Amino acid sequence: MRNSNHTILALIIGLGGALFAIDLFVPLGIAVGVLYAGIVILAAASSYPRLPFLIAIASTPLIIAGAALGPQHASIPLWVGVSNRLFSLIIVWVAAMLLQQRQRAEIQLREAKNELEGRVDARTKELADVNHSLMQEISGHIQTEGFLRTSEQALATSRQELRDLAARLLTVQEEERRRISRDLHDDINQRLAMLVVQAESLEATLPASAVGCSKELRSIQDRLTELSDDVRHLAYQFHPSILDDLGLPVALQRLIDECAVRSNLAISLELIAPPKGIPQTVSTCLYRIAQECLANIMKHAHATQARVSLASTVDGITLTVQDDGVGFDTQQAVDNPRGLGLVSMAERVRLVHGTVTIDSIPQQGTRLSIHVPRAEVSV
Repeated sequence: MRNSNHTILALIIGLGGALFAIDLFVPLGIAVGVLYAGIVILAAASSYPRLPFLIAIASTPLIIAGAALGPQHASIPLWVGVSNRLFSLIIVWVAAMLLQQRQRAEIQLREAKNELEGRVDARTKELADVNHSLMQEISGHIQTEGFLRTSEQALATSRQELRDLAARLLTVQEEERRRISRDLHDDINQRLAMLVVQAESLEATLPASAVGCSKELRSIQDRLTELSDDVRHLAYQFHPSILDDLGLPVALQRLIDECAVRSNLAISLELIAPPKGIPQTVSTCLYRIAQECLANIMKHAHATQARVSLASTVDGITLTVQDDGVGFDTQQAVDNPRGLGLVSMAERVRLVHGTVTIDSIPQQGTRLSIHVPRAEVSV
């Protein structure tokens, strides 16, 4: 750039000197202004913004000197020569002023460009920062969403595992109840019966004079008989053998009769197209739920009447237990279901892929329905 400026400056000096020398010997007239204006324009090619203005200043005395020292022609009036020199000066200075305005405009444009570029850079940086923040926020949301999704999947898996465990526990519990009931009935109760028979045989061998011993043996027989009845009742509570032997409708009627004896509750059983050949898991589920419901009615409902309904339809089997008791707040029962045994009921129903419906209004009674689909009932 510096070498280029030196070259332009040397060329300007050379051209200016040559033009002044020509002007001293050749009458150029107004053309001298055009030539000097060309030198001023050439000065604009340098990197010095004030050089055209300085060349115009330097050209002014040269133009005047050329007019004073140059050849004079008698045929050319004086005013024409003066006019030519004035026009030459005007041309030079107009060129210088135009170039200066152009340079100022370029400077202003350059400054405006720089300012605009600065604003664009600042806005770009701001947008880049905002974009970076948004990307970080989006990345955080994505990570949080992924964590929540993973947590939900883990929670769902845990819930399913708990449900499966509860189902297995219920199954194992029923099997253990059935085993204990069988042991009580077939083993303990049989031994008690044998003791009663042996006591009777012993009493028959006593002499007539052993009245005291005979009374004691009768008392032992009575106690053994009561104990045998208690063991039989306990075995039935663990698992009613009648459920396996005679089916669900008969077992429900037996359950209702026992509840009616133990309470002042009037309980009725309604059988609508009684189902036959119900799978053991389904019959056990419905029996246990009916047993739990009747226990809740006797303990909490303060009811005078209750009704148990067992209906078979094309869709499946529906068990309904209804009473005219005090009822309860269903939402409160859902929030704290353990007091009424709703947790075990729900798990039993889920085990047979059924549904539970509870309708209860305080002081207007309660209605609980269990529906088991046909696919679980068919054998």
